[in-house]
Amino acid sequence: MTGSPPGPPGQTRASAAALARRITAFAGVPFLSLLAPFIFLPVLARLAGADVWVAIALGQSVGGIAALVSGLGYSTLAPPIVAVASTEERRRLLATSLHVRVPVWSFAVVIAGVVAAALAPEANRAEAAAMAGAMSLAGLAPTWFWIGVGRALPILWSEVLPRTAATLAATVLLILGAGPIWYPILLAIAMIAGPAVVYGRIAAFDLVSVDRDGVVAVLRRHPPALIAEIAGGAYNALAVAIVTSVAPVAQAARFVSGDKAYRIGQYSVSALGNALQGWVVEAGRARMGRRLRVVIALHASVGVAGLVAMGVGGPWLTTALFGKDVAIGEATALGFGVAILGITLGTAFGRIGLITIGARKAFMSCVVGASIAGVTGLLVGASLWGASGAAWALGITESLSALAQGTVLAALWRRREPTDHVSTHEPTATT
Repeated sequence: MTGSPPGPPGQTRASAAALARRITAFAGVPFLSLLAPFIFLPVLARLAGADVWVAIALGQSVGGIAALVSGLGYSTLAPPIVAVASTEERRRLLATSLHVRVPVWSFAVVIAGVVAAALAPEANRAEAAAMAGAMSLAGLAPTWFWIGVGRALPILWSEVLPRTAATLAATVLLILGAGPIWYPILLAIAMIAGPAVVYGRIAAFDLVSVDRDGVVAVLRRHPPALIAEIAGGAYNALAVAIVTSVAPVAQAARFVSGDKAYRIGQYSVSALGNALQGWVVEAGRARMGRRLRVVIALHASVGVAGLVAMGVGGPWLTTALFGKDVAIGEATALGFGVAILGITLGTAFGRIGLITIGARKAFMSCVVGASIAGVTGLLVGASLWGASGAAWALGITESLSALAQGTVLAALWRRREPTDHVSTHEPTATT
C-alpha cells in the first residue's frame, strides 16, 4: 500500500495527538456502555437461576440479529459517506435511514420475539421475547452517524447514559424482588428515547418528507453489506442460541459466561473501528494508503493484547463476575481469545479496508463463506466438546474470515485503478 509521504515532524505529531484523542473518546464511550450490562448480569446470574440466565442471553442474541437486519448495513457503509458529506446531506442521510429502516424493523422485531420465545426455557419465554425486542431497537440507533461525523460525546448522552440508567434501575428492582422482565422493558424505553431526541434535533424537518430516490439508492447499494453483517451475526450474535440448541444447559451456561467476557474484547475492537472508519478517508485518497497501514497496525496490536488477556484472565474474570458454577475453563478462554484476534484483524481488513475501497461484494463473499463454516463449527463443537468446542469453533471461524479479507484486500489494492477520490458510493472492485 502506497501513499503520500508523512509531513513535517510538527504536523505529524499534531496528527498523531488528534488521532489519539479521537481513539480515546471513542474508547471511553463503549467502555461506559460495557459496564452497564455487567451491573445487572452478575446479580441476575446469582439470583435468578440458570434458566433465566439462558433466556436473557438468548433474547440478546436473537435481538442482535434483528438489529443487524433492521440496521440495513448502515454501520458498515454509512460512516465514510457521512465523513465527506455536507451538513445538508448529513441531515437527509439521517432522515432517509429512518424512513427505510423502520418498516424493516417492524417485521424483524416480531420474528425475533417469536424465535427467542421458542428457543427459551418454557418458564422464561416472556423474558426472552422481551429481551429480543429491546435489543432489536439497536438497529434504529444513529450511532453510525456520529462515527462518520467523528464525535463520540453525542453517543454518550443519547445512547450510553439512558441505557446505563435503565440497567441500574432494573438491577435495583431485581434486588428488591421484582422480576427480570423489567430489564428489557426499561432498556427498550431508554433505547427509544435517546435516539428520538437525536432524530428530532438534527433531521426533524427532513423526517416529514420521504426522499424516494434516497430510499431506492439505499436498497440498491446496501444489500452486500447487510448480507455480510447478518452472516457474521449468525455465528456471533446467535452463537448462544446455536450452542443452547445442541449442548446441555450446564455447558450452555458456561458458554454464555465466556461470551459475556468475549464481548469486552468486541467492545474494544468496535471502539477502535468506530474511531478510524471515517478517519481513513478524511484526508483524501493521497493519504489513504498510509492511514490504512496505521489502522492495520493498531488493530493487530489490540488483537494480540485481547488474545493474551482473554486466554490468561478469562477463567478468573468469569468466576469473579458470575460465580464458579458457570465460569469457563482455560481451553474455552483461549478459544475466545483467538476469536478476539480474528475479529480485530477482520475489522481492519474488511469493515475498514475493503469497504473504504468500495469492494462491498468482496467483503460480503469473505464474511458469508466464513459464516457458513462458522455455524457448522459451532454445532459440531458444542455437541462434541461443549463450551470449549464452541469457543474454538468461533475462534477458528473469525480467524479464517480475517485471513480471507486480508488476502482479498491485498490483491485488490495492488490492481486498483488510480482515482482522485474514495468511492464511498459505488464499488471500485469486486471478486
